Amino acid sequence: MSFAGGFPVGLSVDWHAPNTISIPDAYLKNWLLDTGSLTERVQSLCHQFSLTLLGQQTITPHQNELSLLNRGAEQAFQVREVLLCGNNTPWVFARSVIPQQMVEAELANLGQQPLGKRLFNDARFVRSAFQLCKLCSSSMGYSKAQTLWGRRSLFTLNNQKMIVAEVFLPDAPVYDSRYHYEV
Repeated sequence: MSFAGGFPVGLSVDWHAPNTISIPDAYLKNWLLDTGSLTERVQSLCHQFSLTLLGQQTITPHQNELSLLNRGAEQAFQVREVLLCGNNTPWVFARSVIPQQMVEAELANLGQQPLGKRLFNDARFVRSAFQLCKLCSSSMGYSKAQTLWGRRSLFTLNNQKMIVAEVFLPDAPVYDSRYHYEV
């Protein structure tokens, strides 16, 4: 199954605190609330890891993103959307909303490099608690209807905040019982 969405895909969904949403099993909950590097976790479960950059450009974020950032539409943000792929299959869609100043100062020239590699190798970035969402796979361009789960959190550096949101796509190990031994 391939990813059909085009840039910008967006994530105009309702986000919830983890304690206000029922997560169907412990394995899924473990993935959703894991504070480690998702990139490293995905890499550990596949023979071939790749990142596909869907796009990165200056775009006005969704209203729910601006609210989380406590910013108005007048501040410049870059939106970056990527796919984290395991064995040539999209497993995770990631959307980051990054202040232009942070792009220029700390995160220039990411290209095909995972953002997580920079975030988790720099102790100056501080992560907030997660918010979770559920959405239908059709909203991501898939023809087969399936409930997908996502998470987002803020990373703060020098009073600048960026959002990193990740949605586990239909072929992600999080939904596959063959991977449940990992917990």
